[in-house]
Amino acid sequence: MLRNRFITGKKSFLLLTTVIMGLTGCETPTPVYVPTATISIPTVTETAALPDISTPENTFTAGVLITPEVTATQTAAQEVFTPTIIPPAEDRQKPEDWQNWPVIPVVSARAKQIYQAGLGMGTNPRRLSKVGDCQSIKNVLLGMYDKPGSYTLRENAAALQETIAQFSGSFDRDGEAVQGGYNAASELTPLMADPEVCEPGETPLECEVRLHNPSIMLISLEVWWDGRSTEVYVKNMRQIIDYAINRGILPILSTKADNVEGDHSINLATAQLAYDYDIPLWNWWRAAQSLPNKGLDPDRPDGFHISQEYAWPERSFTALQSIDAVWRAVRPEEQIPTATPEPTQEVVELFQPTAIGLDSATPLPESNTSPALIPVDPAFLANPAGYILTSTASRLGETVMSHGIFAIDPMNGTRQQIAPAGLSMQAVSTDGKQVLFNRGSSLYLQAVNGGTPVLLTDRFYDRGTTAAVFLPDGLSVAFIAGEGGSTTLALYPLDGSGWKRLSPAGSNPVEIFPVKDNSRLVWKNNQPVGVYLSSMDGSSAEYLPGVSRAAFSPDGRWMAYEEKGADDKNLLTLATVDLKTRRPQENIGSQILDFSWSVDGGRLSLLTLDRSDYSGQWLDVRNLVISTQNMGTKILPATAGVNPRAVWSPDGGSLLLTGTQQRAGGYAVTLAVMDANTGALRELSPSAGFEGETFIYTTEIAWVKPVNP
Repeated sequence: MLRNRFITGKKSFLLLTTVIMGLTGCETPTPVYVPTATISIPTVTETAALPDISTPENTFTAGVLITPEVTATQTAAQEVFTPTIIPPAEDRQKPEDWQNWPVIPVVSARAKQIYQAGLGMGTNPRRLSKVGDCQSIKNVLLGMYDKPGSYTLRENAAALQETIAQFSGSFDRDGEAVQGGYNAASELTPLMADPEVCEPGETPLECEVRLHNPSIMLISLEVWWDGRSTEVYVKNMRQIIDYAINRGILPILSTKADNVEGDHSINLATAQLAYDYDIPLWNWWRAAQSLPNKGLDPDRPDGFHISQEYAWPERSFTALQSIDAVWRAVRPEEQIPTATPEPTQEVVELFQPTAIGLDSATPLPESNTSPALIPVDPAFLANPAGYILTSTASRLGETVMSHGIFAIDPMNGTRQQIAPAGLSMQAVSTDGKQVLFNRGSSLYLQAVNGGTPVLLTDRFYDRGTTAAVFLPDGLSVAFIAGEGGSTTLALYPLDGSGWKRLSPAGSNPVEIFPVKDNSRLVWKNNQPVGVYLSSMDGSSAEYLPGVSRAAFSPDGRWMAYEEKGADDKNLLTLATVDLKTRRPQENIGSQILDFSWSVDGGRLSLLTLDRSDYSGQWLDVRNLVISTQNMGTKILPATAGVNPRAVWSPDGGSLLLTGTQQRAGGYAVTLAVMDANTGALRELSPSAGFEGETFIYTTEIAWVKPVNP
């Protein structure tokens, strides 16, 4: 699987472009509606018969409304899931009377069918997901129930503790479908997903379901403004509900406390959806009516935000009551709630070495057939400005397709394809003469000006973000090998003397952070998650507590490393490699999207994202350059796009800025060269022409210095 690399910003591109502002809630930006992506996701049909009472024209395919005739799978699903409403429609409370619906849902047989069919499909009965905006983040909604001692259950409510135990670990998390600024359209848009954890082209909704695998989903959306119609809200909500139900996840819908639209049309539409699908409705609006100012914050004139003092605790409590009522009504008899605490990671002192055995291995098998790169045009190689190498891919549903490898002229954007579809670039040597590339689990080495590719391994871990690197001396490469569900960090001398393991037995490396000296490698481990530093002789691996990624300057003097701070903010520290001098960077933004060293090691490029403490909404991308000489920060013109990255030119005078943006009819990879001193911009995108109907992105990119023939 191809993944983006070096990206850690939570929902990193919210409000990066004007067109995306129409997809955000919890604020009132200029309303612009953007259709969601045309990405096909197969509908699950291999399950027991499950009634489907959604309207036929509103079946869900990853953010797109399609008709049943479009896919045979959808048609088959609708034939199997015959409409059933229990109790009979005439005995149910009508949507027009939603203000009198009970706060705590009445649970139907239909809801029980959805939930129990989901268990048969593999949903986790101990997992609950939230889908919502800033009023659903963990600090506002339910988070306290994962913090013993931070709450007290009300009189005669002790039984709720059983539900708290059942869904322990799901309350104090925002997940991938909760974010300040989200609305129903945002949940269905790939450009709103967090590129650190979500697959390319995956929507926030899909990402949350894949990662958390919930059995119940609490859906609480949305703010309204003049120009957005209730019809659009309903259309998008049907897609969210259809997606959940087709995967056996039971949705619980919620009304909202406000009436900024003036006619309660959003709450009426939500009640109508709950009625149509015969699924639970948590009537938060009714509960809020008994609170001061009907639950709304009197100090905020927007008429939308609820009060922290009164509404936050009441909303969390009634939400917990609703989850409790639903879970008790739908669970099978054999489902016994027991709390299983999450394992805690051992805290290790910084740079305390842990010895491991030096492990050599039998040479990896070679293949008789191998792909080959087309030699790069000599005009590209000899260009005084150097040349750009990149590989791109697109995601269609759950399938990722590599488009191949391309050489690009940094002056005008003209490109040459040097590898066919199916091949992806991994790294370029320091001298710019050799390329590491892969086809699936086979990793190859070849000269950029031709020659025969050499197979280094057929066990390459192709799911990593950066899973193969050249060492600075060009004499060895390091890569992550995978076999039997585990991974290993391997050092491979190019003289063929045999590879050796650099990671401890039992570890599972998933990413390599390139280091500019030949004596060590920094890499990220999975299960437990952590960053380690390994010596090149394989004698030790040292844990860096709290560090989420790191990079060493080319001159070997400085280390930049990232940590998680309070409120989920990223912190960046510049330190000498001996860690005797550490300089935390302030006022850089809330989330770090990308950082990279200039070739002389004197400057660090930093792309960050700001978040409003007032609204919880993401604001804009900051483009910064930090000097190690005086720790001064230069602010360059902002960049935009999903997964924005900055790559230094070989002479250190320019930055290559790239990302993915939504365009009319699809997506495009943006490429531009910015002068690192003046901010002057030169567009390469029109000539490079990386665009398509599906989500397209760069998997790797490098700006290579001129190569002498």
